[in-house]
Amino acid sequence: MNERQRVGPIAVANPPHQLPIARSLEIADLLTPAEVSRKVLARLHARVGVEQRNCAILEADGSIPLYGIGSPGEPSRPRVPGTAERMKAYDRHARELAIAAARDALASSGVDAESLTHLVTASCTGFSAPGVDLAIVEALDLPLTIRRNHLGFMGCHAAVNALAVAASHAAAHPENRVLVVCVEVSSIHFHNDTRLDRLISNTLFADGAAATVVSNDPGGLELVSTASTIIPATAEVMGWEVGDHGFEMTLGAEVPEAIGAAIPSWVDSVLHDQGLDRADIGGWAIHPGGPKVIDAVVECLDLPKGADQPSRAILREHGNMSSSTLLHILHRLQIQDVPRPWVGLAFGPGLAGEFLLLK
Repeated sequence: MNERQRVGPIAVANPPHQLPIARSLEIADLLTPAEVSRKVLARLHARVGVEQRNCAILEADGSIPLYGIGSPGEPSRPRVPGTAERMKAYDRHARELAIAAARDALASSGVDAESLTHLVTASCTGFSAPGVDLAIVEALDLPLTIRRNHLGFMGCHAAVNALAVAASHAAAHPENRVLVVCVEVSSIHFHNDTRLDRLISNTLFADGAAATVVSNDPGGLELVSTASTIIPATAEVMGWEVGDHGFEMTLGAEVPEAIGAAIPSWVDSVLHDQGLDRADIGGWAIHPGGPKVIDAVVECLDLPKGADQPSRAILREHGNMSSSTLLHILHRLQIQDVPRPWVGLAFGPGLAGEFLLLK
């Protein structure tokens, strides 16, 4: 048995339609309270670092029935759906995305479905039971004896937690193989609010899924280490609560500053435990909580020029897909054959940071 577990090829799944920034602004203007000016909305869209977003609830004609939005040029009847209606949309789209990512992960890894022993799923944008885990089992004919773990409501850093759980399962027995799937449908949680943080989240978050297989099989990425930290006195600056009209985001302006102040010593300590320092890292996967979060990480760690480009590219091309985003960035590093080792960094409610080291 290998001392360390391996992460197979990462597969990603995106909705069939994307929301360009110009159309996003039109929709925001229709759905945002009238007291928020279009100039404010345009300024937020220009600064968020997103050119187009994955949007599962967007129809082929450009309409979004969930919010009463007609296709471009057609009349709209804007509406604010309740949480129950949003959860129905989540259930449909999360299943489709999760199954697609899981199927591709199995195909690219060459792992037989019947050899899987565990399934670890992560999502924070919806709840249903039975949920995406059972949908994956049924769609891919996974063993009915497969052990399932779901990591719910952990936010943007949940991919690291999911990989850590998977590695623990794989380490328990040399024949264990664990399918990991992260899926989010953030677009169902558009806020009808005047708060700046919620206006920003309306421009930033997107939909997507990603999956991989963690095992003791040779090849793939060596999962060297994961680590966590909670930044003291920051519990109020980032939150995600269930409201009557979707899940309600709190995103404090002090998040980038708090991250920048807290993570250098933590990252250095984790790397030191592995006999490494920052200069040894070939690729950085920084969860794009927004451009300012990426800026804060780059500046506080004094990363080399270009280290942030994979993260900014995913943000620009797909938006912030919450838990699946980090895996999308690692997938980009894989297909670009970026020299290893790689470090993944993601942040979520707590305020918590998660670290991943791959060789």
